[in-house]
Amino acid sequence: MILFAAGCKPSGAEKTASPPAATSKATFAQVAGTSWKLALWVGVDGSRQNPGPITMAVDENNRVSGNAGVNRYNGPVKFTEEGATDFSSGFVSTKMMGLPEAMARETRFFAELPLIRSASLQNGRFVLAGDGSLRLEFEPEKAGAP
Repeated sequence: MILFAAGCKPSGAEKTASPPAATSKATFAQVAGTSWKLALWVGVDGSRQNPGPITMAVDENNRVSGNAGVNRYNGPVKFTEEGATDFSSGFVSTKMMGLPEAMARETRFFAELPLIRSASLQNGRFVLAGDGSLRLEFEPEKAGAP
């Protein structure tokens, strides 16, 4: 297992996200028990990223787990007094190696996850938004999906 380094931030990232939605904690309660697959990823720098096979599941204790493309991960989601979503500490991941493209995507995902500030449900998607242009949109995984 490997611990994520808190504070990993891609170069040029600024804290420009709008104030966190007051519904972030309620959103996590609503999405608990469903497995989600990343469908749209806009990086903190505004560039569109290949979402690959990244998944996320939330349990009733606000712990998330999933596959980052190569490795499995899990950790707690916390909420600040201001209502912001906090993915910045306590995450662990397996340490398998994969193809360079998959490893680069996974490294970026792990670097941008701590920059998430809010969660919402929009048009059936679980949407995580954060610093800069960061936006992760997850769709429910279809039953029987790997």
